[in-house]
Amino acid sequence: MSTWLIISEETSTAEGAAPHRQVTLVRTVNGNKTREQALAELYDVAKKHRPDSLKSASTVVGRDSDGSFWVLAKNGRGQASCNLRLIERIGS
Repeated sequence: MSTWLIISEETSTAEGAAPHRQVTLVRTVNGNKTREQALAELYDVAKKHRPDSLKSASTVVGRDSDGSFWVLAKNGRGQASCNLRLIERIGS
């Protein structure tokens, strides 16, 4: 069994500036869980996750076709987005 990492890829754009991307480790899924069990944890994290760039905005969460989740401004006008993904840890 594998160790899984839940990561957040947050992208924000200030007016007139280049996009800023930040990748953060949100949680390590320990306990020799299967991919399906780790995906269930990713789902739980996605429902509650609030990226810094969207703290003051009303947000909506959606699942992408690859199993990742997007946290977006509800009104669609936000200049920030966050993609939550599950990746397999390799090595120690």
